[in-house]
Amino acid sequence: MTQGRLVLQGLVFHAYHGHCPEEAVLGGRFVVDVEMRLSLAEIQDDLSRTVDYAQVYERVRQEVTGQRYRLVETLADQIAERLWQSYPQLEALTVRVHKPQAPLPGLFDDVYVEIDRRRSV
Repeated sequence: MTQGRLVLQGLVFHAYHGHCPEEAVLGGRFVVDVEMRLSLAEIQDDLSRTVDYAQVYERVRQEVTGQRYRLVETLADQIAERLWQSYPQLEALTVRVHKPQAPLPGLFDDVYVEIDRRRSV
């Protein structure tokens, strides 16, 4: 079996997630990475036999910009659940939601949450 990885990295959105009241008003930058593992053995150069990454982008965009969550953990889990349910051909899925402008009292490079899903064999 030919297993492959389809990755969408660095999807950037302005959204209003966070615990602090000002985050609901001002919003902030959120960056999403999606890594999907699936069989590539039978795709035969046919988009309908694989995962359409344009559709994945749209599902992620809808989840990030269409709802407000107080916790980035909830946002990441909701994205993962939406993709997991939408694409039963996925064997594994990793979703990372980065919050590079998190309200922390010091300097930092990044804050992110990572969710992993795997199908039982």
